[in-house]
Amino acid sequence: MAVAHQLTLDDAMRARDEGIAQVLENSDGDYRNRYLEAIQLLAARKRVFTADDCRALAGNPPASTHPNLSGALFQQAARAGLIRTVGFVKSPRTVGHANWLRSWIGQ
Repeated sequence: MAVAHQLTLDDAMRARDEGIAQVLENSDGDYRNRYLEAIQLLAARKRVFTADDCRALAGNPPASTHPNLSGALFQQAARAGLIRTVGFVKSPRTVGHANWLRSWIGQ
């Protein structure tokens, strides 16, 4: 049985950041911009929102969109100081099957 190599915290964070950069770089630019605009609009309202709210504004992603695009954009917005996490809620979307979503608010 092969033993998985455990990364150091620094290596894990570096790998995460590289993955985020790849997702952003290889995503559909039009959809990426619409989704980012939705984050910015919702953040400006200073009310709690989720990825479901952003998707409602930006529309459904093109079929080729990487499933991590939403998370990459939220991570980018949080690092920029635009938003911060305030908790978790269950998604009401049928396709989400009540999955947990991080909730955000603009700063």
